[in-house]
Amino acid sequence: MRIKLSDRVAYVTSKLRELGFTNITLISYKPGLSGFDGYYKLRAVKRQCKVFVSELIIQGRVTKYSYTLLYNDEVVLRYDNAPHYHNIMTFPHHKHEYEQVKPLHDHSIDAFIEEIRNWVKQCQLGTG
Repeated sequence: MRIKLSDRVAYVTSKLRELGFTNITLISYKPGLSGFDGYYKLRAVKRQCKVFVSELIIQGRVTKYSYTLLYNDEVVLRYDNAPHYHNIMTFPHHKHEYEQVKPLHDHSIDAFIEEIRNWVKQCQLGTG
């Protein structure tokens, strides 16, 4: 399924709002010649939690991505497909949990959102 850049930004923003993020900023938005190409980066903040999402979309497909969760300004989770860690079975897709690099079988934004759901609960409570 091909996605439009503007629709993708709206979708990701709505998913973050569902988690209670209200402070969402579009840091960069560079559309290509068609509505199905371009790049964006956004930041969402909720108490001690910060989420950064960046995606490069070419011909309606996410081709490069980085999804990062910071808690108290420490990176606790990141999904990306930077072409390193050749030994990971899901290369180039992988995730960072603190200092550990692990295979990433589902690299969708929805999987990332689901994984950060518990962290966001801590942010809401102001604990940690």
